[in-house]
Amino acid sequence: MTDAVSRVDALLAEWEGELIATLCELIAIDSQIPPFADERAIIADLRARCEAFGIADEVTVLGPAPERPSMLVRHRGVGGGPALMLNGHVDTKPVGEARALWRSDPHQATRRGDDIVGLGANDMKSGVAAMLFAARAVRAAGLRLRGDLVLGFVADEEDGANEGSRYIAPLIEDVDAVLIGEPSGWERDWQRIHLVSRGVCCFRIIVTGTQMHSSLSDRMRSVNASVKAAGLMHRMRDALRLTHRPHPLGDVGPTLNVGVMISGGTYFGVVPGHAEFACDVRTVPGMTQQSVAADLDAWLAAERAADPDLQVRFEFDETLAWIPYSEMDLDHPLAAATARAAADVLGEAPEFGVFPGGTDAPWYSQAGIPALPSFGPGMLTSAHGPNEFVSVRSVLEAARIYARIIVDFCGIADEKEGPLS
Repeated sequence: MTDAVSRVDALLAEWEGELIATLCELIAIDSQIPPFADERAIIADLRARCEAFGIADEVTVLGPAPERPSMLVRHRGVGGGPALMLNGHVDTKPVGEARALWRSDPHQATRRGDDIVGLGANDMKSGVAAMLFAARAVRAAGLRLRGDLVLGFVADEEDGANEGSRYIAPLIEDVDAVLIGEPSGWERDWQRIHLVSRGVCCFRIIVTGTQMHSSLSDRMRSVNASVKAAGLMHRMRDALRLTHRPHPLGDVGPTLNVGVMISGGTYFGVVPGHAEFACDVRTVPGMTQQSVAADLDAWLAAERAADPDLQVRFEFDETLAWIPYSEMDLDHPLAAATARAAADVLGEAPEFGVFPGGTDAPWYSQAGIPALPSFGPGMLTSAHGPNEFVSVRSVLEAARIYARIIVDFCGIADEKEGPLS
């Protein structure tokens, strides 16, 4: 094993510049969603690279529509070992309203010291590039894997995964575990090996008021829906309690984000008759959509009782009503292999923990494939905002870590049997 890893490390050291150049080229491919929703260009690029690197024994491109492809690239082992899938999503959040805050073109990678800056640099094109080169190094080193290695490059993670991992997970065969390369730090790189990802529950609070001529608001009784909604937002942030059990890996509970989107009113001269605000909850194991609904019903009932003029209801979002959490057992072989690989490269294995957000993990675990939700280069604090960046060091470390996980989890055949042709 030591000789095998040394050969892989030597190749990755030789390809360091090429790995970073590949990351920069991936950043330059626009794959932001929503509202654009088209991953064809980046999947085509990755397919060409996999084929050029000789790691594409089987390639399957699938998705609900041609413009929403995900790709499974299988490198066949010789048999007798478990199959591992390295999963990375290829879409990004949109640049959005923060465009003016970018100090460089978000669609062109910019080097700043040890950092690469660009949209998707951190979340998660760096992880995708590191997985690609780890697989290439294992192949080029002539290692005979026992189990298959699958690279899963998937669409639509940033909009709930309905067109991506949620679609493909039930169709996957012959995979024993999945490792997802989401950035695993928030204060520093490699902060935790995340065995749990929180789920997502999104809903809207909808307030009805009295739409009427605003000049009459001092003469006729009216209810301003926007004002009522504003009061609810303020009180919900401080007063809504969601039923849950803190998770033992860090005593983590849910987060409630109130007013992630707001809307209301018609125009000047009109008392608002409708206002609403959107909320997202990051859930923890043990919570259910029904328990969130019960907590909302009880809280809104108390609000109505305190204010007879309040007409309010809630609706779950059509797409993001409930994305389940995911959890891998502490004693799963992939958790152990990941800890060993991290300790070898970083000097010490990070503690196991709970990922703050959601990942593709629940769709695989619900399909019966154990998934490790997050262990990858970068910091979550850099994602979904302006000047997204990832450190070059963490990308190079990721490739070495992933290569070790592949060798450890899949196993390698007796070297006396000769290298792969």
